[in-house]
Amino acid sequence: MTKTMQALVFYQPGDMRVEEVPVPEVGPEEILVRVHACSICGTDLRTFKAGHTRIKGRRILGHEFSGVVARVGAAVEGFAEGDRVMVVPGISCGMCVYCRQGLENLCLHRTIIGFDYDGAFAEYVRIPAAAIRLGNVRKLPDPFDLTAAALVEPFTAVYNGQRLLNIRPGETVGIIGAGPIGVMHLLQARAQGAALVGFIEISEGRIQEARRFRPDFVINSRQEDPVERVRQLTGLGLDVVIVAAGSAEAQRLALELARPAGRVSFFAGLPHDRPEAVLNTNLLHYKQLAVFGANGSGPNQYDTTLRWLASGAIDLRPLITTELPLAEVHAGFDRVARGEGLKVVIRP
Repeated sequence: MTKTMQALVFYQPGDMRVEEVPVPEVGPEEILVRVHACSICGTDLRTFKAGHTRIKGRRILGHEFSGVVARVGAAVEGFAEGDRVMVVPGISCGMCVYCRQGLENLCLHRTIIGFDYDGAFAEYVRIPAAAIRLGNVRKLPDPFDLTAAALVEPFTAVYNGQRLLNIRPGETVGIIGAGPIGVMHLLQARAQGAALVGFIEISEGRIQEARRFRPDFVINSRQEDPVERVRQLTGLGLDVVIVAAGSAEAQRLALELARPAGRVSFFAGLPHDRPEAVLNTNLLHYKQLAVFGANGSGPNQYDTTLRWLASGAIDLRPLITTELPLAEVHAGFDRVARGEGLKVVIRP
């Protein structure tokens, strides 16, 4: 193994550089993973543009990744060189009030690979001892597509959000935003038995990409009234509305699209510099709506999602529309910023 590697280093907003850096040293309770694939997340893009409160100084970004174990610390048990793995980036403490309730994604002391620790837009990434001890490193069965495994983290975040919604067979589901997260919501809602699942979107490019996944309806809200169209489709409105776009207007629209006694997920957060939305709360009151937030996922949820994906019931590979080498990572960020395609994956 060489002593240096290529990595994407974040310095400050607007300043990221592919540089030669030392290969991380691993302690006796740590492992080193040779990165196979790392996908670009919307949070990565926002960090590039505006920074992140967790990052002080230089940091290698990248938290949605898969790879192969390259080195194992002397005290680590259960892993060997050559193991194919994906890694849950959020590391919980396992002891706080939320961890004890199984809400590890809400851990009071949570740290995250790619923000608190160097991440996976690099040839190698060091996995901290706490991540190994708490079960964040997950071995993949041989048939599991190692590139698609980089998408398990956002897929599990979607699972966390949908578990709160409790989508039932025969229900109607509308997803505002037809990006990769929106498509994952469509795939999961359909697998849960929803009778009618579709998108409300403003980008014609995203609409064309989303049609590959055969939604039951697609509404371009720049060309027609989405509320009227949903009433035509459902009569009363949607049982479930999922906001998968970081837009205050999308949050406002969701309350109008939901039927009385419907459920709404504000799955996507708003920009940190514009975090407020003007909502008609009378719709909440008189329609008796339930509105949920959703924040990431916990390591305890990956047993379910990995088994689900390994069964072949859902295939994440079609969501990957661009694969690039690390040297072209800036072009990948540009594609994400323009909303071109769905998932962009970097192959260091």
